[in-house]
Order: sequence, then structure tokens, then C-alpha cells
Amino acid sequence: MAKQTTDSFPEEREEIILDILKKQGKVRVTEVCDILSIAPSTARLLLQGMQDKGLLQRTHGGAIPIDRPETPKISRDFSQIEHYENKLKIALLAASTIKNGDYITIGSGTTTYLLATLLHGKEDLTVVTDSFPVANELYQDPGITVYIAGGWIMKRNSSCRGVSAEQFFRQLTVDKSYCSADSIDVNVGTSSIDFDPRTEICVSKCGADRYVLVDSSKFHVRPYIDKVMKLEDIHHIITNKDVSEENIKALKDAHIDVLLA
Repeated sequence: MAKQTTDSFPEEREEIILDILKKQGKVRVTEVCDILSIAPSTARLLLQGMQDKGLLQRTHGGAIPIDRPETPKISRDFSQIEHYENKLKIALLAASTIKNGDYITIGSGTTTYLLATLLHGKEDLTVVTDSFPVANELYQDPGITVYIAGGWIMKRNSSCRGVSAEQFFRQLTVDKSYCSADSIDVNVGTSSIDFDPRTEICVSKCGADRYVLVDSSKFHVRPYIDKVMKLEDIHHIITNKDVSEENIKALKDAHIDVLLA
């Protein structure tokens, strides 16, 4: 959309904002500033005035349509998730590290999916993912912008893989990345059951601050051939309190921040 001049009539500005809301379901203050060539304070006053007229609903960092239907409740079945209680505790602790306005990556896996279910209500959050379940969970939330990689879709966990997905994440940098692992070993790092984890490696390493979410059972899985992250690649590990003292000490000796749920 072409930028508008600052001397456009207020009614014209309102029509532009309403058109954006109709097309994309939300608008950010930064978008209003860019499209209308106005200052952030003016944009906020414009959106507040439109809310006072009953034209839209203000949110933190932007606005949504006043008649926006409630986000449908997603029917979830967690009964098939192994070690569900531990994974939920880990996801809850991970969610506490995510703030409004963050740019984050969430990788595929059941623990990371549980993390996604806990992010509703966040404001101005941007989530990049290779996981269709994660994207499907979050894309209708008005406070969250979701990007998903392309590529072919693995039937095992509904994640995107292949050259296009790998390149997508290789060119990306976000504030924080949250990934799981099929195995973690204090001498090896994390490893994957998949025969070609190159996309998984790029997802794991695109965060300026890197979190690995693993329940204690993953410490007892023999490392797979394909490594994903060396210990020196990991900044934080979130796990449950059943992990042995020996493993915790080894992780801390590797300068990893260990968070116990």
C-alpha cells in the first residue's frame, strides 16, 4: 500500500486503517506510522480516537476489528504425549522467559508445542516456526504474528524440512530460540532421530539466546548419529528435577544455565 501524506483528512486516515483491519485482521502502531507517515504518538491518538468511536478495539501495540470473532477454542488431545506432566512443567517455565514484544523461534516437538499453547494473551509477540501444530495453535491470536518455513512436511511430527526450510532459518536471527531434542548427552550434546537434521540445526541456532527444552527421560536415550547442538551451542536447558546431579553438574561446568521445572 502506498504511503499517505500527513495532511490527509482524519476520515481518510480512518478509512485506510479500517481497510487494513479488514484485510489482515489487525494493525500495529508501527504500520500506521509507516503507511500514514505520522509519529507514533499521533498514531496512538488516532487509534484511540477510533476506539472511542466504536470503530476498532485497541490492543497493546496496535488494534483489531471491533467485531472480530473470538478465537475458536482448539480441541487438543494431550493423552498421547509421553511424560506429559514433566513436559508441561518445562513448558510453563519456558513460557515465563518469553516477554511481550519478543521475536522468538519455536521448533517442532511435543514440549515446544505445549509451550505454544501457553503463549495466548501475549502482546506484540512474533513467532517463527517450522512446526505446523505450533503455527496452527497461534496464528489466530491477535497479539501474535506467526511466520512458518516452507519445505516438505514430515509426517512424523508435521514439521517443515528440506533446502528451502533450511535456508529460511539460516538467514534468520531472533531474540530467543526454543527447541526440543530426541536425546541429550553431556558428552555429545543434542541429537536427532531424523536422518537429516540440517533444518533442525538451523532452527536451534537462529536465536541470540538459545533454550533447549528436554524432560529427564531424554538424558537416558542413547545419542543418535546425527548431532544437532554441541553443548557450547546451548545457553539454557530447561528440564525437570529428576535429572541426576552428575548431569546437572556437567551441564553447568559447560557454562549452561540449567533451569529446573
